[in-house]
Amino acid sequence: MKKILITILILFGFSGTLSAADQGQMRFGVEFGFSPVDLEAEKTAQELANLSGSTVTVEYDTGSFVGRLFGEYGLSSNMDLEIGYFTTSDAEAKYTISGASATESYYADGFDFSLNIRGDDGFYGKVGMHSSTVNGNASITIGGTTYAVSASRDGSGPLLGLGYESDGVRYSATHYIDVGDTTDYTLFSVGWLF
Repeated sequence: MKKILITILILFGFSGTLSAADQGQMRFGVEFGFSPVDLEAEKTAQELANLSGSTVTVEYDTGSFVGRLFGEYGLSSNMDLEIGYFTTSDAEAKYTISGASATESYYADGFDFSLNIRGDDGFYGKVGMHSSTVNGNASITIGGTTYAVSASRDGSGPLLGLGYESDGVRYSATHYIDVGDTTDYTLFSVGWLF
């Protein structure tokens, strides 16, 4: 929640500073989408089975929903600076062994900054950087007693994307490299600018 408030303050701060110099060049937007995620749950289940000598069943998510708020400042008719905040839903895996169960879940959030270059036909490309965190929670239940642990990892890396925009609606794919210094995310999204 704190990161969302900071992002909103930054966006409104840019709006006041930049709009005064170049009226009408600041836009805000919201994106919603999906990112495939590989939790390597089948591999973990096999390792648990090897260690316990028991059959392990597993159910797991194959992706996360992603939401993103952003602000965009037009440098020229075909070039924009963009800053945003993104967060994902939990991606979860549940393991069941005779007499015990375990759950692990992960979500990511972070800030991004990019330079967007667009053509006259509505297509655009973007290149930039992000600073992000992967947050993880795990629990194991044995004989009715649950033990829990949580951890997070920060990191930063580049991002690359492309998309199409028409009448204030944006369709895009953005690849975030080394999210939380842990994994990559590819966000497929639709967004609205206002």
